[in-house]
Amino acid sequence: MKIRKYLHFIKIEHTIFDLPFAYVGMLLYGNLNLRIFLLLTVAATSARVAGMVINRIVDLPLDKLNPRTQRRELVTGEISLKGAWMIFLLSSVLFIFSSYLLNLMALIFAPVLIFLFYLYPFTKRIKIISHLFLGFSIGLIVVGGYIGSSGIFPLSIPIWLLMTSVSFWIAAFDIIYQNQDRDFDIDHGIKSIPVLYPDRVKNYMFIFYFISLFFLIVFYSFINIFYNVFAILIGFLYFYRIKYINIKDVNYLFMFDIPIPFIVLFSLIIKLLW
Repeated sequence: MKIRKYLHFIKIEHTIFDLPFAYVGMLLYGNLNLRIFLLLTVAATSARVAGMVINRIVDLPLDKLNPRTQRRELVTGEISLKGAWMIFLLSSVLFIFSSYLLNLMALIFAPVLIFLFYLYPFTKRIKIISHLFLGFSIGLIVVGGYIGSSGIFPLSIPIWLLMTSVSFWIAAFDIIYQNQDRDFDIDHGIKSIPVLYPDRVKNYMFIFYFISLFFLIVFYSFINIFYNVFAILIGFLYFYRIKYINIKDVNYLFMFDIPIPFIVLFSLIIKLLW
């Protein structure tokens, strides 16, 4: 029961949701190695956990006031603040250590990536920035997967195309998450798009999704133009996300996002096998 609470606290489903991007980076380099696969899994998981926990710690004063978040483990005391700091420190150390075991370039890149995760919760009071900042941070996981498997900084255009696509997709994803707290955020200085432009939320989502889909199409065109069938499929998922923006059940909306990283991963596995 305690384990389940900790898994819920660190939002393990979001961590699993991001893992395919690290594997995609590995596949784009083409180095299929069990050791690298396992270390990338540990590195990506621990980095995401550290980012999630520091977000919970920084947001604790707001979470105590927000009716939607008052049942979170840190608020209810099911997990102590000291326990949260311990998880944060252990996951941060594990990330750095697993990066060290991968290669020197991964070790150099690791502090940059995890610092961005640390910084994210502090960007929520800066106009619009937080959505794009979170997107960029998670988009870099693709780059991290490439570096972790290759030991070199990527100069390959497809890597950066996919990173950009992921960044804008996550930014749009974050808008939906922030939209459910719009009324609360207005009174507490959060400068998200739903707060600043409540009548144009769908417009911003469309712009972010359009940019994401554009870069995804260009990415697949570099890989194999026929693979754009996967981009079309993802485009449909984007469309339904916009259509149901006002649904309050975010877990329902999350179902439209869950397939996306796995579709991209699946497409690259097919390319590798063919």
